[in-house]
Amino acid sequence: MRNNSPLVNAWIFLNEDEPAGTNYNSSNSSYQQLIQNNVYQSVDILNICFLTTLPTSTKTVPQGDGSSYTLSTGNPPPSHPGGLTNQDYMQYIVRDARKNNPNIKIAVTLVYGPASSDPKSNGRAIANIFSNSKVSPQQNANNFAANMMAYLKKYDLDGFDIDWESELSDVTTQQQFAMVVNAIGAQFRQHTDKPYYLTLSPAVTTHLDAAAVNNNMDFVNLQLYSGFTFPSDFVKAGVDAKLFAYGAKFESNFQTASEAFQDNQKNYHYKIFTCWRLNSNNYVFEQQQQQSLYKLVFPTAARKSHAG
Repeated sequence: MRNNSPLVNAWIFLNEDEPAGTNYNSSNSSYQQLIQNNVYQSVDILNICFLTTLPTSTKTVPQGDGSSYTLSTGNPPPSHPGGLTNQDYMQYIVRDARKNNPNIKIAVTLVYGPASSDPKSNGRAIANIFSNSKVSPQQNANNFAANMMAYLKKYDLDGFDIDWESELSDVTTQQQFAMVVNAIGAQFRQHTDKPYYLTLSPAVTTHLDAAAVNNNMDFVNLQLYSGFTFPSDFVKAGVDAKLFAYGAKFESNFQTASEAFQDNQKNYHYKIFTCWRLNSNNYVFEQQQQQSLYKLVFPTAARKSHAG
């Protein structure tokens, strides 16, 4: 689907526990604060970061013989306090976010860095999908897209986001990018049980295929906080400017909600905001700014989702 409605979205990072020593279920954790303070009611689309790709096996969703790739939450080194895993955290977040805001949409974001614990895997989350030489590259992409669809349905998810920056943007070829994005787009169009969102969150234009973006992406979250991400570069690369969304950053007090909102009004005029992130060591500020931005974009008292 293609969304042109105003949205205020956010990313959340599975690997981190704040304050130090807490886990998801600690009463004072950043995750519980999201629930206690109704922060999810100020999020239209929540992007869970980061997922990677790995060969199918008897333990993956879907199960398989290793000839194709699917999604995985991976795990931090070591696991979370109490032995909890990123998989646990993702499922807790989906459960609690939907309870707090029944209208929220939840997507997963593909990792830009290591695709496994092997340092040589840096940036290979897409390239690895094409590692089966017994089938065509397009068939590898189609197999992944079908597996990804099964994964989204299994865990009650609403979409897929790609964090497009180095090393992922360096290692993935333009052809690989196009094949994967086109295959996912085709899967989303085939499944009409509910809307599925396909989004790109780029810092760079390296190896982007503009036609694949324009034909399949619902919107493009420009990482304007990077210092080297400029809308003009994406227009020059052929990306449709009507897809652009404002990537805001509340981490490390980089921006306030008011500053992001005013910057967008003055310089960009995009309808969609996506904010990094809700759970760093600065989570109190981040969560407050998320709520403030939502009120600026939707000044009415009604607390309803604008994704749908």
